[in-house]
Amino acid sequence: MKYLGIVVWMGLVSTVFPGTCFTRAYAQEQPGIQEEAEVEGEFALTDQPLEIWTFLDDHRLITGKTLHLTVQVMWKLGVAVNLEGLEKINLSPFTIEGVTIGERQIFDNEHDYAVVTYALSLPADIKPGIYSIPSFSLSYRNEVDKTEGTAASAAIAVKKVPILIEGNVDRDVITIGDHIIYTLTVRHEKNVTLLWESIEKLNFSPFEVLQRDIKKTTERNVEKVSITYTLSLYELGGKKKAQEIPGLTVLYYGGSPSQSNTAKAGSSLIETQEVKTASIPVILNSLLKAVDVPLEGIKGPMFYSGKHTFFHGYLPMGIGVMLFVFLGTAVVRSVVGRLSPAPSKPVAETPYIVLERLKNTLALFQYTDDDTRNRNNIHNVNKALRAYIGTLIGISNERAQSATTSMFLQYDTQKHLPEEISTIVQTVLKQLDELIFGRHMGKEAVDRMLEGMKQIIERTSLKSS
Repeated sequence: MKYLGIVVWMGLVSTVFPGTCFTRAYAQEQPGIQEEAEVEGEFALTDQPLEIWTFLDDHRLITGKTLHLTVQVMWKLGVAVNLEGLEKINLSPFTIEGVTIGERQIFDNEHDYAVVTYALSLPADIKPGIYSIPSFSLSYRNEVDKTEGTAASAAIAVKKVPILIEGNVDRDVITIGDHIIYTLTVRHEKNVTLLWESIEKLNFSPFEVLQRDIKKTTERNVEKVSITYTLSLYELGGKKKAQEIPGLTVLYYGGSPSQSNTAKAGSSLIETQEVKTASIPVILNSLLKAVDVPLEGIKGPMFYSGKHTFFHGYLPMGIGVMLFVFLGTAVVRSVVGRLSPAPSKPVAETPYIVLERLKNTLALFQYTDDDTRNRNNIHNVNKALRAYIGTLIGISNERAQSATTSMFLQYDTQKHLPEEISTIVQTVLKQLDELIFGRHMGKEAVDRMLEGMKQIIERTSLKSS
């Protein structure tokens, strides 16, 4: 249950802050001795009386943008923590725009926690570069053995950049001919100049650009350019059921006014840099739209040749006679089959057989750099897990494969699975859905899913045997 709670918390954080990175620090029992650790991609509770985990929604920052730093303070039962000090910490050079301190909550049978959120920004006159959110410490007192100590968070690096770019779509599931609204947003400081030649030549293949609208605004010391593209797709391009809006690259240069003058005098002397958006997958609906066919006008009498009469008259009649004979033979065989002894029913697959198949599927799974291959492997793991759990709760494989994640365990009316195992199964199925339908498939998310699969196998092996 302890590690299940950790998985649930990680899912909550990844939902609120997509792409979040986090660090963790914890304290020793002895006063004044601190040990820091930095972890990326996984949680692991320790025996320390107080732990501090920090989450950052983005490691890049531009003037006028606000960063959200989420701090989770985790402590053992019997430990008193001074949370009031979190409102007065100094995170210079970052400015604290606001602080929200959550109430104390129960994490598991041994720990409580509280969540604190900071809204941070950098001064407008600060130069681009790498800056650090400094570590901060909290004091605690262990009421069990009457010891005191402190825990410190880990420092986090943040890069101040002169330009940020992002792309978004209004929907990612379409049919052929539908329109997609793609919004390209570029924020840059006033001393940065965009090369519009690179924007004019942006390639959205295989999507076609139907319309483009440009809107420019100013937000304090930052120029904001919003370009709205209306895209559409008119051909499948193979048997793929998913297409991809490619990553877009925008060139720019920035610096002193002299550099801008040099750029106007001769473009060959410009030292340009580039920023790029992430590609966005788009799923194609397999249903095709109906096509209207115009009606033909009234025609006069038409005379048919002997060849036409044969192919459109006698030949269909002959085929009809043959079909009648075939159906009659099938009926006779059906009657004979009823009178003959019934064959023995095929032996149904046991949970042990399906479990071995699931283990073999996991053994063959290898995470690679090929995203298509990873998705095929995830589909195989999902099918094998649903088939195995279906045999445990007594439903057919067809129903197990077609049921939604939210409805899957509702078929377990006899409560064949304990509540603890049901919770793990529900969590792993949701993780598989996120990997199958998500835009990106990170190795950390795959490892968390595989760890949940191992727990299911370990806790249900005795039951299935």
